[in-house]
Amino acid sequence: MGQNKAQREAAARAKKASASLPAVGPNPGQINGDTGKVNEQPKPAAATPAPAAAAAPTQPSKQQAMLDKLREGWTAKGVDLSKLEAKPDGKFMLVTVAEGWPVIQLGPTGGIVLPQIRSYARAWDAAMDGLAVFQKQQARDSKKQQATAPAQPAAEKQTATA
Repeated sequence: MGQNKAQREAAARAKKASASLPAVGPNPGQINGDTGKVNEQPKPAAATPAPAAAAAPTQPSKQQAMLDKLREGWTAKGVDLSKLEAKPDGKFMLVTVAEGWPVIQLGPTGGIVLPQIRSYARAWDAAMDGLAVFQKQQARDSKKQQATAPAQPAAEKQTATA
């Protein structure tokens, strides 16, 4: 069977690397039958470290870039960001704006998820108006609980029997 380009390049690199190693006697690390001594292991050539990048500007992660965009949007809307918390949680970043706001989860690629909110059309809009969306959801939940709760037993009507 034929080889693809990557296989051909790997074979060429292996051939080139084996040609550059110094020749060693038979079976390194084995006892030489002629002299009774152990053959020496070949030592790899010392790899020269790549020169360190001279103060290369690091690009912010996509999570950090999305957090910056959210901050700009909240600032434009007039949201108080004094209690903003951003905690790394494994590969996600959990953002809490203030008390009462839902948690906003930023993915490694900058995606937004609001795990405490069950339904939203666009994650960006829901994150920008997080407090209002979360309060509406809680109001619907409390209304639904009141409707499904069993009715309080009414006080027995006292009828006057004459």
